[in-house]
Amino acid sequence: MRVLYLCHRIPYPPNKGDKIRAFHQLRAIAAHHEVDLFTLADEDGDAAHAPALEKFCRRVTVRTLNRRWGKIAALPYLLTQQPLTLPYFYSRDLDREIRHAMAQRSYDRIFVYCSAMAQYVESAGPIPVFMDLVDVDSDKWRQYAAFTKFPFSTVYRREARCLGDYERRASLRAAGVFVTTEREAQLVRALSGFIRVHVIPNGVDTAFFDPQAIPPAPPAPVILFTGDMAYFPNQDAVSFFANQVFPVIRQTVPDARFLIVGRNPGRNVQQLATIAGVEVTGFIPDVRTYLAQARVAVAPFSIAAGIQNKILEAMAYGLPVVATPRTVQGLSKNVAELVETGSTAEELAAKTLRLLRDPELACRQGLEGRSRVAADYDWQRALDAMLHIFEGPASAETRREAYAS
Repeated sequence: MRVLYLCHRIPYPPNKGDKIRAFHQLRAIAAHHEVDLFTLADEDGDAAHAPALEKFCRRVTVRTLNRRWGKIAALPYLLTQQPLTLPYFYSRDLDREIRHAMAQRSYDRIFVYCSAMAQYVESAGPIPVFMDLVDVDSDKWRQYAAFTKFPFSTVYRREARCLGDYERRASLRAAGVFVTTEREAQLVRALSGFIRVHVIPNGVDTAFFDPQAIPPAPPAPVILFTGDMAYFPNQDAVSFFANQVFPVIRQTVPDARFLIVGRNPGRNVQQLATIAGVEVTGFIPDVRTYLAQARVAVAPFSIAAGIQNKILEAMAYGLPVVATPRTVQGLSKNVAELVETGSTAEELAAKTLRLLRDPELACRQGLEGRSRVAADYDWQRALDAMLHIFEGPASAETRREAYAS
């Protein structure tokens, strides 16, 4: 088949949540079909990664997105009912390239990764469109609104409502919708009971995240958080842990260290390094070098959706994980029951201290976690399920009926 694949961020390198999932999907589809990729680059240097994707795709088209200009361009839409996400991720050049490609080439399938990219194929006619909403962006904005103050809370609440309406319309036009967990599937079904929604979980590369890959560091009470620090939920999580949980831990284990590992730490995150025992690394080329130093990984999220790749990666590396209940809601029961959870700073501190003070327990729990993650989160099984749906009979009537309704 000839496939048009649209992605809101260039899916390479696969070093953060949305890029990891998109990369594996793209590679799986390209292994069986002819793929043209159209995508955006919103970080300096990202467009230079296009050649890595040309190994899989017949064509790769990348257009650079200016994030600051995107925010400015979205402001006039506050006076409309249109979600701000759409103008932010709109590129006139990319739109022109996609329209030209669709006019010149007969595609059998269109794959839309992230609802923001659906705007580029609203005139696709009868071509079956499959859309991956991942962890449903409108729900994230709703959660943001609950954790921020006016005026941002009002803007975020508006975006949740407007983007939710757009996700409903785009999903109804689709031949099928993919999400990461059953929770997200229920959110999509709530938009309309007629949406064809399928749960395709993320996976983890257990061969890459192998605790034998890098020599372990000397035993030490090290706590680890990994993630892109430009992402608001990550910022909120590390701020909460560093300010409210970690000081309680240091009262019992004075030499404990909390490592915040990830690119793009803003001033608010960098200031956390002024707290005794807290270290902020910024970008690092291989997260395994820090996984090898840690005894416990933490995911203390107040805002969370979908499957947290950082949990899968830490467990695949043989680390025990301490998290809030909200964080594990998307995990399989088999994996979630092995994550130590706490709702308050005191509970999270107690669970973390237990593992720091008992290295043998931490090791046993970590090895069991690796085994369970390998069993439940295999990329190949997830991608085979996706391909079965994507390659199956997708009646063009689904799109015609949706446009007629």
